Amino acid sequence: MLSPLLAAAQGQQGSGSPYSAYGLGDLIGSTQVAQATMGGLGVAVMDPASVIATNPASYVSLQRTCFETAVVVRSSKYATTDAERNGRRTDLLGLSLGVPFGKGRWGMALGVNPMSNVGYRISDTGALPNDGGTVTYNYTGDGGLNKAYMGAGLIVAQKRDTLNNGYRLSIGANVGYVFGTIEETRKAVYPISASYYNTSVVSSLVVRNPVFNAGVQLQGDLRRRSDREDKGLRYLAGVAVDIPSDLTARRTDLITNYGVSGTGVEIPFDTVLYVDGRKGTLSLPLGLGLGFTVYNLNWSVSAEVKQRDWRDLTVKVEGYDLPTTLASNTTYILGASFRPAKEMGGSFWERSIYRAGFRYNNDYLIVGGEQLHEMAFSTGVSFPIMGSSTRSRLNIGTELGERGTTDNGLIRERFASIFVGITITPDAREPWFKKRRIE
Repeated sequence: MLSPLLAAAQGQQGSGSPYSAYGLGDLIGSTQVAQATMGGLGVAVMDPASVIATNPASYVSLQRTCFETAVVVRSSKYATTDAERNGRRTDLLGLSLGVPFGKGRWGMALGVNPMSNVGYRISDTGALPNDGGTVTYNYTGDGGLNKAYMGAGLIVAQKRDTLNNGYRLSIGANVGYVFGTIEETRKAVYPISASYYNTSVVSSLVVRNPVFNAGVQLQGDLRRRSDREDKGLRYLAGVAVDIPSDLTARRTDLITNYGVSGTGVEIPFDTVLYVDGRKGTLSLPLGLGLGFTVYNLNWSVSAEVKQRDWRDLTVKVEGYDLPTTLASNTTYILGASFRPAKEMGGSFWERSIYRAGFRYNNDYLIVGGEQLHEMAFSTGVSFPIMGSSTRSRLNIGTELGERGTTDNGLIRERFASIFVGITITPDAREPWFKKRRIE
C-alpha cells in the first residue's frame, strides 16, 4: 500500500485522511467538545457538567446528571510537492451520561465513543509490459473501532473547611468494550484491450473484547481562601492508565475476477479465494497520561502529556500484517478555560465558558521511514441554555492543524475542524435519579 498512498495526491481523495490506511486508522483522542477545544485535555481536568472518560476519577466532580453528545466536521487539504486534493467528513464524537451519587462522594458514567476512523479512497496507475496500456489501482477503506464504557469514581480521602479549603483524593475505573470493523478493498482495473481480468480483493478485520482504564486525581490548595470574596488558588494533579488488553480479531478475505459492462456495472467471473473467519488476537499496549492544572473560581490552566508505545502492539491473525511500522506515540497538550462569572449568577456572556488549547503529537505511524507529527490549535465557547438554574449548554469550537510533511514523497495534511455539541442537565429544582420521600 505504501507506493499508492504516497502518490495519493495524484489520485482521488476519499472523505478521510489517506493516512487512515495505516495502523488502526486515525486515532481519536477527544470524546466531547469541552475537552477537544482545550487541545484534548482529560487527565487532570474536572467539570461539574461533563463526563471526562479519559480519567474516571473525575466523575466525583459531577454535580448534576448530565447527558452529552457532539458532532465534528473536518475539512482537509492534502498536498504533495506537485499536487493538492481536498477531503471532508462528518463524525459523531459520542454519547455520554454522568450521574452523581452519595451527596458528591462518588459518581458514575456510561457512554460510547469512537476510538479510530478509517476512510480513504486512493488511485494510482502503472504501465503494463510491452506497451500494453495502463493499469489503474484503486484502494478504499472504511470503518474503525468504537468503545462502549461504564465506570465509577470515588472519593477516598477528603478534608474541607467552610471556604472549601483543603484536599481531595479520588480514584476511578472504567470497564469498556471495544468493537468495530476495518474494511479494505483493493482493485486492479485493466484496459479492455489487455488480455487480463480485473481483480478485486475485499478484506475485513473484525475486532472486539473488553478493555479497562483507571485514574487518580489529587486536588489541593496553592493559596487558601481567606473569605468569601477571595478566589484562592488550587491545583489538580492526575494520572490515567490504559491497561494492556488482548482483543479477539477475525479476518475475512475475498478475491474475485470481474469484468465491467458497457454501463459500468461490475460482472463477477469467478472467485479466486475466499477465507472466512481467520481468528486471532490484537494486543493493545499500555497507555499512560500525566496532567497538572492550576485554577480558581474563574479560570484554569492545564498541562498534560500522554504516552503509548504502539511498537508493543501485536497482531496474531493468520494472513494479516499491519500495513506499516508503528512508533511510540507521545502527545503534549496545553489548555485553558475562563468563566467571568462565579459558580452561579451573572449575565449570559459572563456565564459562558471560553476555552483554548494547543496540541503537539508525535504520531503512532511511521510512513516511508519517517514518523508523522501533528500540531493543532483549538478554541471554543460553551453558551448557557435553559436559564441560569441549569448547567445545560451549547458547545461550539474549532481546531486548525497540520499533520505530516511534503518531504520524502509524503503527504502534508492541513485541517480545520468545527465542533458542535450539547450538554443537557436538569433544573436545580428537579434533580434526576433522586429518590423522593413523598410522591
